[in-house]
Amino acid sequence: MRWPVYFIFAYFMLGLQVGVSRYIAFHGATPNLGLIAALFIALNARRETALLACFAIGFLQDLLSEQQPGLFAIAYGLMAMLVVETHQSVNGNRAVKQFSFALVGGLLTTVVLLVHSGLHPAGEAAADGKIALAPVRISAGVEFTRAVYTAVLAPIILGGLNRIRGLFAFVPLKRKTRFW
Repeated sequence: MRWPVYFIFAYFMLGLQVGVSRYIAFHGATPNLGLIAALFIALNARRETALLACFAIGFLQDLLSEQQPGLFAIAYGLMAMLVVETHQSVNGNRAVKQFSFALVGGLLTTVVLLVHSGLHPAGEAAADGKIALAPVRISAGVEFTRAVYTAVLAPIILGGLNRIRGLFAFVPLKRKTRFW
């Protein structure tokens, strides 16, 4: 994979998310373009490259969000592990596969954010009088809507991204051989 093209792509997708999110919001939920970018990389790159690249996209999104650093990186890394290991064995329509992987990735991100938000109550003061960095309170309904909204848009956006796939110079994936 060409890393300079990857970094420009990640910068563009995350910048697009920050720039247009309030204009395309649906009932308070905005699509997660960082997740779609990570899914594109996970579907096309080799295993180690995909895991590192998806984790990096998540970390870059952590820097842009109000959440504590590491949450999106962990969620996208877990999503990449799942996609890399299963996408070649899942048969079916490409759009349905993209929708389902985006939905699973969105729900996984939602679970990570909700668990973290539940474990660390917001607004607690530290013992020495300083305010601790607290997680942003999120709504489960809005996060679930975001996951579904992202999954609906994923086949459309990934269809366009597949047209520029050659810019990344992905190494062809080896097919897994089955012995039964």
